[in-house]
Amino acid sequence: MPHQHPLHEIGLVKAGRCTILLPSRRELFETHEVFFFPSGVAHGFTTDQEAGVQFVVVQFSNLSPQLAELLSNRSPIGHFRLFPLETSMFLDIVHRIQKECVGDLPWGELQCQALLQELVVLLLRSHERGELPYLNPEQQEAMERALHIFRERAHENLKITQIAWELGFSPQHFRDLFHRYVGVSPKAYLTALKLQRSKCMLLHAEYSITDIALRLGFGNVQQFSKVFRKTTGVSPAEWRRTNLSPRPQLSQRP
Repeated sequence: MPHQHPLHEIGLVKAGRCTILLPSRRELFETHEVFFFPSGVAHGFTTDQEAGVQFVVVQFSNLSPQLAELLSNRSPIGHFRLFPLETSMFLDIVHRIQKECVGDLPWGELQCQALLQELVVLLLRSHERGELPYLNPEQQEAMERALHIFRERAHENLKITQIAWELGFSPQHFRDLFHRYVGVSPKAYLTALKLQRSKCMLLHAEYSITDIALRLGFGNVQQFSKVFRKTTGVSPAEWRRTNLSPRPQLSQRP
């Protein structure tokens, strides 16, 4: 049944797939894909009854007309595809928004607006990646293999040069292709992946900071702390103290 929302809505498909029904067309969304519905846009959706679909949704009212237009890259809605690391970043931002909403913290509304801007930037950057210089199918397949290697072996002491040779490229050519495909350098991607995983582990008290550093392939705790502080502005211990509290449930749709 078509319906409208009085608020803008951004939603991530966490699992499964669904078809969004618009007045003039249908649009398929799968895992790791994000939709944007401007307020007042009529839409419905269908899904595979057996497999189902899970969404994580955030709704908001304050959005400039310019940003709403940029997010509506498949007018009248928006459609974005994220890499797994970006999906993790998306979920982290939404968790932080939820925490601000229920925490009644000073300046919480301002912080929510800042986090929403961060979410919008994540989506817009993912969209611009699709407009980067062309990679042929073989190069795209190789970059997907590189992403798989990073996800599966991030805990190892990976060398970018070694990965490049494994995939049949010179190190410089690999760096160029990877940057064109993902939007960041291999080193930056691997570091971000490790830090994102470290945040997940920091939310579990059973892992010591030493355990986390070693499990994620950092040479020692000092190196881990230095990289973590450079990125977040705080030490792992400080981040844990701030965030190791009951996390509110995300808005999810079965």
